[in-house]
Order: sequence, then C-alpha cells, then structure tokens
Amino acid sequence: MRMARTLPRALVKARLPGITAAVAAILLYTPAAIAGPLSVTAVEFAAPATVELQSYGADEGPVLRAAILAAVSRETARLAIAKTLTATIVVQDIAPTHPTRKQLSDNPGLHAVRSKSLGGAEMTGYLRDQDQHVVSTVTLRHFAPTLEEGSASADPWADARLAIDRFAAKLAAACRDRADDSNTSR
Repeated sequence: MRMARTLPRALVKARLPGITAAVAAILLYTPAAIAGPLSVTAVEFAAPATVELQSYGADEGPVLRAAILAAVSRETARLAIAKTLTATIVVQDIAPTHPTRKQLSDNPGLHAVRSKSLGGAEMTGYLRDQDQHVVSTVTLRHFAPTLEEGSASADPWADARLAIDRFAAKLAAACRDRADDSNTSR
C-alpha cells in the first residue's frame, strides 16, 4: 500500500520527458496494464496418457502437472489477461526421455542416463471466456524425432519439458491474440 501512495509522487518528481506524470500514473493503474498469469482451472490427463502414467509411477503425474502450471504461469505472467479468461489443459500423450524411478525399479537392466527413449508430449489447451465458451484451442505435439536429437539432459522428462515450454509459449500467444482481438473490437 505504501508503494501505491508514493509511486505517483515519484513520477511527479521524475518529470518524465514527453509524457506527464499524471498520464503515466493513469496508464500504470488502468486495468489493461495490470498483468497476471492465466488462470488454469484444470490440468487433466486423457485416458491413454493416464494408462501410460501408471507404468511411469504414481508420483510422475503431479510432477508433470506442476511443470505445466509453472510453464504457463511463467509465459503469461507479464501479459494483460482478462480475469475472466481461463484455461483447461489436457495431456493427450506423454513419454519420458529416460526411465522414471518406477521403470528403473521394475526393470533393473535399465540405466538412469544411458537408457533413452523418444520422449515428449502432446497437449491441448482450451481458452474459455466468462461464460465458459471455448474462444481458442491450442494444440502442440513434440516428440524427439531421433535419439540423437533428443534432449541431452538426464531428467526423465527432458523432452516432455521442452514440449511443455513450447506449448506454454503457444498458449501465451493465443492469450495475446485474444487481448488484441478484444482491443480492436471496441
């Protein structure tokens, strides 16, 4: 609260060239300038992905869900997103690059780093307005094309994390497009 009172005074003292302090304060406090991450109402796993997750271990679902939420939050944190815009994310397919803990315990012949697969993920995101109508659908499928082109990281979900990051960037772009559409339609 203290910053809110002192910020306009600091702007007046700064005497910004080409723009008055009053205009700067108004722009700073307008709702369009308020940035915040996109509200994700659910991260779900489609039936085939749920079956796959069982073979990867019960603790892997929450790890992937947290990675998705963190990536979406990171990509949309600085965007001016309407508070009524929400997203539901469905993981259609998922595969680790290296064996998970459960896979390693189930099959002692696997090596945590030397054993490698074509990892990645396929996801769909649904952006919804305040009436829960789907206003945009975002899809992304990324799996390493070859073992050599896969991630060099020892993280079991390395290629899936690349897919998650790309998906989050694409979802953020859809939010920006949605904001641009709403600004031009006024």
